[in-house]
Amino acid sequence: MKTIEARIDDRVDELLSSLNALVGELALEALARRMAPRRAVKRRQPAQPRREPEEVAVLAEELYAQICKHPGETMVALSQLMTVPAKALSLPAGKLAKAGRIKKAGQRQFTRYFPVGQEAKRKPASRRKGR
Repeated sequence: MKTIEARIDDRVDELLSSLNALVGELALEALARRMAPRRAVKRRQPAQPRREPEEVAVLAEELYAQICKHPGETMVALSQLMTVPAKALSLPAGKLAKAGRIKKAGQRQFTRYFPVGQEAKRKPASRRKGR
């Protein structure tokens, strides 16, 4: 019969050998992961160049003219009339709204634009009869 010290030494040796085997497997897995082909990282699109203030002002005037001709249209419809991407009209529309020349009604893609200035063609308000 083995002494307790010998049995403890045997158990420690078994534990160490099993740990060595696990560490070896872990190292092989890490190496396999490192050597595996990586997925391509999607690159960001380069930033759009800043537009000159004069260009934005010209676009704003063209947009205002289209809003006066077609009050209540969405940005998508106005951009198609102007043959300009809708995204390119967001800054001029914001400047026109801040200046008080147009007003917005609605949210997100359902926003409609109306003229507010002197040049705006206003329809006469219909009056109810019988009052």
